[in-house]
Amino acid sequence: MASSRKNWSLLKTDPALILGLACSVAFYSVVLQPAMRETQLAKYTSEHAVEYVIVTLFFWGMIDIIMKLMSFPGEYLATCREWLPARVGREPATRAREILAEIKSRPAWLLKSAVGRRVVEALGFVAEKNSSDGYREHLQHLSDLDDQLLHAKYTVLRFVIAVTPILGFLGTVVHFGAAIGSFSFDNMDAKLPEIVAGMGTAFNTTSVALATAMTMMFAMFLCERVDQSIVATIDRLIDRELLNRFEAKDPNIIPFLSVIQAAHREVLESIAKTLQDQGGVWNRSLETLFEHFQERQRLELSRAQEGFDALRQRHDTYEAAREDQLRQSIALIDGRQEKHWAQIEGALDRATMFRDDIGRLLQALDTIARGEGRLVELQTALSENLRVIHESSQIDSALHGLTAAIHLITSRNRQIGLSDSAAA
Repeated sequence: MASSRKNWSLLKTDPALILGLACSVAFYSVVLQPAMRETQLAKYTSEHAVEYVIVTLFFWGMIDIIMKLMSFPGEYLATCREWLPARVGREPATRAREILAEIKSRPAWLLKSAVGRRVVEALGFVAEKNSSDGYREHLQHLSDLDDQLLHAKYTVLRFVIAVTPILGFLGTVVHFGAAIGSFSFDNMDAKLPEIVAGMGTAFNTTSVALATAMTMMFAMFLCERVDQSIVATIDRLIDRELLNRFEAKDPNIIPFLSVIQAAHREVLESIAKTLQDQGGVWNRSLETLFEHFQERQRLELSRAQEGFDALRQRHDTYEAAREDQLRQSIALIDGRQEKHWAQIEGALDRATMFRDDIGRLLQALDTIARGEGRLVELQTALSENLRVIHESSQIDSALHGLTAAIHLITSRNRQIGLSDSAAA
């Protein structure tokens, strides 16, 4: 009766086992179909009863790992939240109740997370005792408890991983025993193929067990590493925010602390009064300093304005002088330009006259050229006349005619020379 109650409690508290059994039933309902009997999957998983147990354990372990992996996003989101308000220095232990009340008002999924439970338990210890005595040891105890819970969290999975290879070896031994038990020398030739087939089936059981064990072991390694990182993040959060957050007081020195606090309060009041008086003196001194500074600033501004005015006047004078110089330069340039235009016009007139003289010279040269042609004709005529005169012995009259012709040519050449000189 007690055993049945224990088994029912295991089924109730471990939903991975229930889901693993359901997955095994669904798997074998497919594998045991007639169309699947000759496949490798059916050969490795349905040849012996031990293989059924190995497959069931595999589904149990993998579903347990998947359920743990599904819880990690919520844990990571919980560690990323701001759990505690900012603080300046150490706070009194009475502050723990206020922080705890604010944390308990948060959503239930945050309070059920690992970091939520750790923070609530740590603040609950201080709020319940209204003191931080033994607070450091309690935080260390909570950290150790989380480490123990982390190890216990994978106990069933470690058991499944450890027992799976043993079941594989058990199936191998059972298959070897069944194969060798029917062996005899009389029918050795007939039984040898059956014995070899049985030995192959035995090794298949070990192969399935080792494959499932390695798969679950690798998945558990990854899952456990992630879980350890979450616990380490929680430890860092607790050490940073809660380890040195609250004041530590010894009950034996509380009366002395009250006296010291009263004296400290009086000293603070005296210091505050002194600071107030000193603040008034500083304010008056600063006001006087600011007045001097403003007066000095006004003087500097007036001097700067005078300097700017003088500089502006100099600039205006300089600009006027520059404008006068520019006007004179422009007038001088205009005069020189007019003079140059007059010189250019004179040069053009002289060029025109030179062109006319060249024309008249060419006409004179043309006239001279025509006159030289007539002289040649006259010389020819004279030579003919001389020949005739010589022939006719009338030399005297010929000489007189020749002299008259020479005088005529000389006078004409002299007129042409005078006209050329006049044209030049």
